[in-house]
Amino acid sequence: MIRGTTIYLTRFDETNAEQARAWLNDPEVNEWMLSGQLPISRAQEASFHELTERQWNDSTAYRFEVHAAEDGRLLGIVGLDSVSMLHRRGEVGIFIGSLTDQNRGYGRDALLTLLRFGFDRLGLNSIAIKANAENERAVHLYSSIGFLETGRERECVFMRGRFRDHICYDMLASEFHERYGLSE
Repeated sequence: MIRGTTIYLTRFDETNAEQARAWLNDPEVNEWMLSGQLPISRAQEASFHELTERQWNDSTAYRFEVHAAEDGRLLGIVGLDSVSMLHRRGEVGIFIGSLTDQNRGYGRDALLTLLRFGFDRLGLNSIAIKANAENERAVHLYSSIGFLETGRERECVFMRGRFRDHICYDMLASEFHERYGLSE
């Protein structure tokens, strides 16, 4: 378990797989997800859990459930993907699936907690994240946390009937530590 301020992160629990799948299949939740809006079957969700375990063991991805510190309820998923220990970099993915818990600071805390894990525990130097250019909440959040825009992938995804851009961001360990300090 990794503690944030209002959340804590845990490894995946199979008993929560159906809740995660329900969120991923909910159009209100998956509207801006870069992974797309195609329905996910139980078999695909089970396969994703198996992949997550293999990638964790290979040190190429670290995915966590996000839980509310106040009562332990499941809020969503956050993870570091495409981790390269050689180049000391990775890429963040996140979603808060509980609609009633969105816009309450849980995503910010989950991202900051994951960044601290990536920079301080794994020793990464650079962590990237992408947002759909039209996802105003994500664009605002990533910039306010301290991610810097590094570019744009033009019309790189087909979502809800049209091509859309991604904005690419990253943060360096030195920038994170300057802004948030070193681990205690």
